[in-house]
Amino acid sequence: MQGKSLNHRILEVYSNENNDSVDIRGGVPVLEYRESVLCPYITVDMTIIDTGTATKSKDGSKGTIGILESIKLQGTEKFKLKLEDQFGNQIDLSGDDDLRIAKTMFAGKGVQQSSCSVRVVSKEAFDNCLTKNRMTDSYLGKADVIIEQALKNLGTEKDYSLDTTENEIQFNGDNRYPFEMCLDVQKVSIPEGIDSAGYLFWETSKGFNFKSLDKMFDTTGKTIKKFEETGFADNRVSPGYNGKILRSSFLLINNMLKQFEEGAYNTELDLFDPLSKDITFQKITRTSPEEGNGIIAGLNLPILSKEYRDKATMELHKTKDDGQKIIPGSGLADISETSFNVVKTSVQSLQNYRQKFSSSVNIVIDADLSLSAGDLIFCKFPETSQKKSQSRSPKDSGIYMIADLCHYSTPTQAFTGLNLVRDSYGVKS
Repeated sequence: MQGKSLNHRILEVYSNENNDSVDIRGGVPVLEYRESVLCPYITVDMTIIDTGTATKSKDGSKGTIGILESIKLQGTEKFKLKLEDQFGNQIDLSGDDDLRIAKTMFAGKGVQQSSCSVRVVSKEAFDNCLTKNRMTDSYLGKADVIIEQALKNLGTEKDYSLDTTENEIQFNGDNRYPFEMCLDVQKVSIPEGIDSAGYLFWETSKGFNFKSLDKMFDTTGKTIKKFEETGFADNRVSPGYNGKILRSSFLLINNMLKQFEEGAYNTELDLFDPLSKDITFQKITRTSPEEGNGIIAGLNLPILSKEYRDKATMELHKTKDDGQKIIPGSGLADISETSFNVVKTSVQSLQNYRQKFSSSVNIVIDADLSLSAGDLIFCKFPETSQKKSQSRSPKDSGIYMIADLCHYSTPTQAFTGLNLVRDSYGVKS
């Protein structure tokens, strides 16, 4: 492995009690920066070695004291971070409102040296807990409008990229946390032009994101980095590729039994209408992209055995809820438009989430800070064969989405670990 180290340009923590700050760049042997499409905030874990030289002692002894004696790391302290990789890519979270200390765990303490593990999170993770930021109104509009209001409630000044939706919805705040509102809204959102429900809300170093799960796999207009796996001792990279896959581990090729248990393909829905008191029975089938339902990463979805293709594997019992929009000043008789259809949203989004994460692989590459959770990358994996000339695997190679990302840094090496997911097989041309 190569793994040239990251440049820790800024690693600084500020006291809650005064304006003192400590530069900890020289005392961090391990740093792990993480993003995930399933988490609404960033986390940074690090180990701090404290040798008692962080700040000057104020007791007149002319000596120095450690960070744990001066800053104390009690929690909620302001933290600033700025990293740079060998390619010049940066993660800059050095603003006053970017990061806060979330947790401190002590590993060992002595007279002249102590160590601790610290978790840092986005400031918004704390702001999300404040009662003054709760969602208390009734919110009407397309999903991205409601997401934007939730971010305004948080008071964040970070950038955001929000995909609009086909449907307008109405949500009562019900004193929800802002992040809770975002995660609830994503389940009933349908993108424009695609009959496939389900969005994701998450944060990267570039800001907050609200994206259609299907459109995240759309390669149109996107710059997609390419990585290939070669022999252990072969450091060559083919023309057109950005780097080498240093290690890979296929965690989940496809757990079809679990997909069946969770109704990813065919679901029987008992729908109760509280007005008419009628119950209707429907079978909800996850149709193929060729029939207009979704965008997939590869060429073909898993093909089921004929004996199971049209058979339901889950029963759901739901009350009919079309999310009718109540317009201020109008009567109930004037309501004709609905926010969402329980079949096209609640059920379909569950199927979509399960399908999109059906296959996963972990890879390790040289540290690349230009990558973010939610990005697409192309991976070339070798075919398992006894051929004279080795070629790429037509099944495993192709487009993957970065579901989870970890930049791992030590004073001498740095790597980027990626948890990649996809829903299909084959390489799109």
